[in-house]
Amino acid sequence: MKSKVRVVACHCAIVGLVSIYDMILTVLYAPHLKSLEQNPVGRWLMQLDQISNNELPDLTLFLSVKSLLTIVVITVLAFLYFKYRRIGQPVALGVTSFQILLAMYLTFSTDTPP
Repeated sequence: MKSKVRVVACHCAIVGLVSIYDMILTVLYAPHLKSLEQNPVGRWLMQLDQISNNELPDLTLFLSVKSLLTIVVITVLAFLYFKYRRIGQPVALGVTSFQILLAMYLTFSTDTPP
């Protein structure tokens, strides 16, 4: 049982840490997000909340949704892993792999702010 908890905790930690890393980059590059954000849902969320002078996107809604969805993903991962292990293991591995690839993309992408 301990090894099962360690494995799912590791998967959840990776997902959470990459999400935090992505949020930090979001805040750092806020002035350039209109041109850098590639996710159409993310762009739409940022358009919903605009600061009055329209120079910077208001990131409150964007980061709130991002945080909430990260919590949902981590919760579902843990639930699947403990309740339906046969499905939970490959799902956890897939999500964790995707997060690692996302972190690599965010770190090494050649897209730089203007």
